[in-house]
Amino acid sequence: MAKAKTSLIKDTKFNGDLLLRVLVGLLFICIGIEGLMGDTSNGLFRALDNEVLEIILGVLLLLCGVLLIVPSFLKGINKTYVKISMIAILVVWVLTIVITDFVNGLGGVNGDEWIYWIEQLVTHLLILASVWKVSSSAF
Repeated sequence: MAKAKTSLIKDTKFNGDLLLRVLVGLLFICIGIEGLMGDTSNGLFRALDNEVLEIILGVLLLLCGVLLIVPSFLKGINKTYVKISMIAILVVWVLTIVITDFVNGLGGVNGDEWIYWIEQLVTHLLILASVWKVSSSAF
């Protein structure tokens, strides 16, 4: 008897949750690559002002992006690993918000700069809410 070939690719249905997961994953991958390149045009890395931290955060965000996208398309990934990776992604992004928006972000903010700080904080919180939304399917 011949064994049936099994595919590692999931039969994924396209919907809004999948689109959001892929877009947030691509965002993390792009931000991670920017960090590895030493690109300080992203306010996230400009706030760190430390090359070693930029590289570490770049690698972490790159991995987070991959961990968001890969389980959507590949079979056989243990659900426990997916849950752990989603928790790790949430923790990394919360730490990113704390470091960039509060530890480094509030220094010297006065007058008109408040509106830019609030805009950056809201953008980071929107990304956090998106990660929360797409990771809720893992739980």
